[in-house]
Amino acid sequence: MRLQRIDHVSLDVSDRERSLAWYEEILGLRGTNHRHVDQPVFLGPDGAQLGLFQERPPGLRHIALATDAAEQGLIVARLERLSVPFRPERHRDHDSVYFADPDGTTLEIMVPRS
Repeated sequence: MRLQRIDHVSLDVSDRERSLAWYEEILGLRGTNHRHVDQPVFLGPDGAQLGLFQERPPGLRHIALATDAAEQGLIVARLERLSVPFRPERHRDHDSVYFADPDGTTLEIMVPRS
């Protein structure tokens, strides 16, 4: 895979407001969109973010790896060939494929849209 960067790491937190305050106070990271509890809050600049969700028990939610469309297509073909379950998802500014590694950690292979 031609990895361009680790785009973001997303965490599930038990108390999003407390976590937002902690990440701002300790690391100086501010988020946007905190008013919508059903949507994640992303901290930091585009392309290097920490996502905070409050939907599941606390822990690692997923790691997003950015690549280009051709490389994402090759990965999808490989997942299909190896019978690895995955789900595609179209986001506001990128297209993603989600699947789990052997330990159950969710990986997101994303292609930013221009």
